[in-house]
This record gives sequence, C-alpha cells and structure tokens, in this order.
Amino acid sequence: MTIRTFWTIFIKILGIWLILGSITVIPQFLSVFYYTYSNNNTIQDIALTIVLLLLTISVYILILRLLVFKTDWIIDKLRLDKGFNEEEINLNIQLQTILRIAIIVIGGIMCIDSLPQLCQQIFVFFQQKNVFGESPSSGWIIFHFIKGLIGYLLMTNSRSIVAFIDKQSTKQN
Repeated sequence: MTIRTFWTIFIKILGIWLILGSITVIPQFLSVFYYTYSNNNTIQDIALTIVLLLLTISVYILILRLLVFKTDWIIDKLRLDKGFNEEEINLNIQLQTILRIAIIVIGGIMCIDSLPQLCQQIFVFFQQKNVFGESPSSGWIIFHFIKGLIGYLLMTNSRSIVAFIDKQSTKQN
C-alpha cells in the first residue's frame, strides 16, 4: 500500500465518521426550531434558526463532498504524501476491504451507542406517563431507534456503501 492510499483510506474513514456524527445535530436544530416557533418568538429568531440550520447542513455536505468524494484533491493540496522516506507501506489489503471494515465498525459503534440511550428514553417515557401522568414525547425514542437501525444497516450493507463511494469517487475524478 502506498502512502497516498493510506491517506485516502484515513480521510474517507474520517469523513464517514464525521457525517454519521452529524446525525445527532439535525434533530437538535429541529427541536430548537420547534421551540422557537411555538413560543411566539420574533421573525428574526425564527429566521436566525433557519439560517443556522441551513448553514450547518451545508457545512456537513461540504465535509461529505471533500472528505469522502474528493480525497485526492485534499491529499494534493495538503501534500500529505510528500516527505516520507519510503514510498510504500507493506500491507496487502485493498482499499475496498479497509473501507468495508471501517463502515462495519462505525455501524457497530452507532448500534452500541444508541441501544443504552434507547432503553433510557423508553424508561423515561413510561416513567413520565405513569408517575407524573403527563403525555410524554416519543421523539427521542424514535431518534435512537432510527440511529440504531442506521448502524445495523451500515453493518449489513457495507459492500453496497463501498461500491457507492467508489462509484462517486471515480465519477468526481
């Protein structure tokens, strides 16, 4: 494996990790938007919330595009493959295999991370319903369930995701 291949793998894994971490940011913005809208705040507050949400989404799209689909451009601009004594690292693993392993690990971490939070939110839901007599919100239960489902789908469909990344990367180059 060359130094350039190593950096390609590292940057793509970092990009996938950051994008999957962004899954928690969007629902938080939506809940802030709902809170801002429902409390009869001014138009400026609502507009600021929408602008911040769109700015955040555009930053994540930019990160996705650069780190996952344009890794060669980043390597060239930052000169990451320059200054090494040896040109090759002795590993006989293909890029697709390493990406599959990374996607499986990231999916596993997402599943493991969402399971305790899902159980906690289910407990809080029933506690609010039974003890306090409130009609609790099930939004976080749905969120953590979907996050765990996405992690499971990442683990089981890693081959298709790697094929999509390869297809998009070759299309971009």
